[in-house]
Amino acid sequence: MGAIAHWWGNRTTWQRVVILLVVLWVIAAVIFVLTRGPGPQAGIFTIPLAGGDASFVTQGSSPAWSPDGDTILLTSEDEEGVPGIYAFPIGGSEATFVTNGKDPAWSPDGEAIAFAGEDDEGNISIYTIDLGGGEAVFLTDGDSPAWSPNGSTIALGTSDDADNPGIYLFDLETTEVTFLTDGDEPSWSPDGSIIAFVGENPEGGSDIYTIDMTTSEVTFITGGDDPAWSPDGIMLALTGAAEVGTAIYIIEPGSDAVMISQGGQPTWSPNGGQLAVVRDE
Repeated sequence: MGAIAHWWGNRTTWQRVVILLVVLWVIAAVIFVLTRGPGPQAGIFTIPLAGGDASFVTQGSSPAWSPDGDTILLTSEDEEGVPGIYAFPIGGSEATFVTNGKDPAWSPDGEAIAFAGEDDEGNISIYTIDLGGGEAVFLTDGDSPAWSPNGSTIALGTSDDADNPGIYLFDLETTEVTFLTDGDEPSWSPDGSIIAFVGENPEGGSDIYTIDMTTSEVTFITGGDDPAWSPDGIMLALTGAAEVGTAIYIIEPGSDAVMISQGGQPTWSPNGGQLAVVRDE
């Protein structure tokens, strides 16, 4: 303390003022860094496939573009860490709370959604809810719901008694649940004839496959996660590995994947001109 007092005593008044200002600036900068929330660069972006910059939409994850192109559903956690589903209008400024849950999927007519929710015992199950109002309706255990294009069936991921992940089909009329194939994260082709899904490869990583709904033939597509069919049924968007983090790729089955942008969890706009993705920056 004596050395510090001696050093301070040898400073001029002007030098002391400058030193105090620098110290106060450093303290303010540290407080700002420690207390600021996530910036606007973390969350959901839209990317035009014809070229151009990504546009920030809102914070959140698991985007799902509405059939009419006007709204993006997303998942976001509240202050207590409870995940909820919100609807964000394209070009708007504020999201509207829909229900507790995650991983929303639109019905083909845009009037309802399927989603994964947690019950009182902590089990993850599939529910539907009418966006016009009403309570959520329990369907079956599982997650990653995907509504069929004709609106009759929901594909979902769940595990059997041996904890093996599989894709199942839930018939909305009969409530019958049918096993389809091993895997998770189903995505229907627009004509309903094929489901893309994620399966584990021998190295423990994730690969994307398709299954023909008529012949049950399974075809390897590429490595990755989060498959999403383009509206014309020609290409898949997916999340794949990048030099840093993950990236969005598009691929026409049988061809090579093309990297589009950093990020993950892609979903197509109804006209096929844009992707909504989740990015950190």
